Amino acid sequence: ELNGSERFEEELAKTAVLCCDRRQLLYLIRHEQYAKFLTDTSDGEEQTVDRTEALLDSFLSTIPGKVTTENDLPDDHLQVAVTDYFAYLESLGEDEEEMVTESQPFQHQDIIDAFIEKAETDDIFTSSELMPREKRRESGNEEDAGEFLTETLARIYINQHKYEQARTIIKRLSLNFPKKSVYFADQIRFLDLLIANEKNKKK
Repeated sequence: ELNGSERFEEELAKTAVLCCDRRQLLYLIRHEQYAKFLTDTSDGEEQTVDRTEALLDSFLSTIPGKVTTENDLPDDHLQVAVTDYFAYLESLGEDEEEMVTESQPFQHQDIIDAFIEKAETDDIFTSSELMPREKRRESGNEEDAGEFLTETLARIYINQHKYEQARTIIKRLSLNFPKKSVYFADQIRFLDLLIANEKNKKK
């Protein structure tokens, strides 16, 4: 019997190479450990249960006595876990604040609304074809400023996801400044896509 001797590993390696069924070799060497589930029983179901239990017992016997569980974690690891959890809760709070901020109106919403009401009756929204020539000359220098203001307002509407209002402004600008109609046409097409996309989301 070489088991436990110095030549055991050497002889086992030689025998394993020549052995056609290494399971039999394993059962031969570890006979006492696997003897429980090598015996035959008449009931197949009971045999399966006993075999499973025996395999589990055999596996558990190879595990060291002390197994680290969640309760056995060192205090510094536990502290890190708690810190990460609080950081996660804080990040959730920040996300909720961002959502609330996005849903709230702009800080100067009343000023924007007043500007919109004034712009509806302003000359910059009147077609240049209907304006007298003298008045057009007088307002020639003001047109660029009016265009800038209304484009800024359109951008504000786009940021607020009010694409219909932004499209109305760009459409009026296109009528007032026919030389830039191609430029405004691109913006109108872009806004049409945004409006269609919003309608599809609501369906």
